[in-house]
Amino acid sequence: MRQNINLLADIQRFRANDPIESAATPPATWYTSNSFHDLEKNSVFQNQWLFVGRQDQLQVAGDYFSGTFLGWPYVVVLDDGDVPQAFYNVCSHHGACVASGEGTAEQFVCPYHGWTYDRQGTLIRAPQAGALQSLKQRNLDLKPIPVSQWGPFIALHFGTPSSSLETDVAGLLDTFVAHPFENIQFVRRVTYQVDCNWKVFVDNYLDGGYHVAHVHPELTGQLDISSYNRTLGERWSMQSCAATSGNSSDSSGDSAHRVGQHADYAWIYPNFMINRYGPWMDTNTVIPLSFDCCLVIFDYYHEGPLETGFLEQSLVASDQVQQEDIEICNRVQAGLDSGVYDQGVYAPGFEAPMLHFHRLLHADFQSQ
Repeated sequence: MRQNINLLADIQRFRANDPIESAATPPATWYTSNSFHDLEKNSVFQNQWLFVGRQDQLQVAGDYFSGTFLGWPYVVVLDDGDVPQAFYNVCSHHGACVASGEGTAEQFVCPYHGWTYDRQGTLIRAPQAGALQSLKQRNLDLKPIPVSQWGPFIALHFGTPSSSLETDVAGLLDTFVAHPFENIQFVRRVTYQVDCNWKVFVDNYLDGGYHVAHVHPELTGQLDISSYNRTLGERWSMQSCAATSGNSSDSSGDSAHRVGQHADYAWIYPNFMINRYGPWMDTNTVIPLSFDCCLVIFDYYHEGPLETGFLEQSLVASDQVQQEDIEICNRVQAGLDSGVYDQGVYAPGFEAPMLHFHRLLHADFQSQ
């Protein structure tokens, strides 16, 4: 980690208005400093809708799931009116988390002293703590978190939303070849811990297909890279590519079974990706753990009935691609940490989505 950086100066060293042909990438300190890691919590992630779960996790009243994002514990529950509610998973008494994992609950009972909250987050019992009415006057209910649904996904906002989730993703669905959410069902979650800054992983995703021929040789044979198309929205981007003419559902390769006839790769600022290909859809959520480590969560969906053999074959092919991406991301982080690399350049014919990402980051950094 680089020490004694000038945070404001390193933000301003990225010239966001330069055209891609002459633009320089952000300084390496954006990827190697705890100062930027700390800045991003409040300037980026607290000000965006963040995808944290799936609608299929909330099917009947009382279904819930919980988690933590950059130190913010949360619990999302389906209330008695079949409406998702979200709260900070923090008891108002002494701060213990009242829920863990996922499941179904009539109430949330703090494991520390038994303080009990209903599905609306209302404190309904505080054993031997005094008159509940006097306690309630102090607003000791669970603190709410704005929650929104889009397609099969559930998102939270840990700040004060300036726009709706629907506004942020407006126009994105129209860029898919086919509607990505129709007739799909969740099949499996796979997680990877990657030894790189979260932005390194996102940069790799957003290089416009530039790395595919070099990093993913098997996948390259299934994609017509010359057909690669890139579309930029306000807070999202789309990369699309046709399959090779010989690719079909009865092709022999594992990647051929996955890709089908077309692949769409959508990214939503700052850390969420949707990949739609053949009968498959998967989502990638990138969660910073430290300045040089991130967690990447893959949720896999399939359209229609799914045979076990096909599932396992496809997941093996997907894992190969992920391992290839992880290896190159680790190499990039090592180079960034070396002190030798400072700023790079963009490949103008490919990397407009990456520059778009960096400009959004820069705008958020400057807003603090």
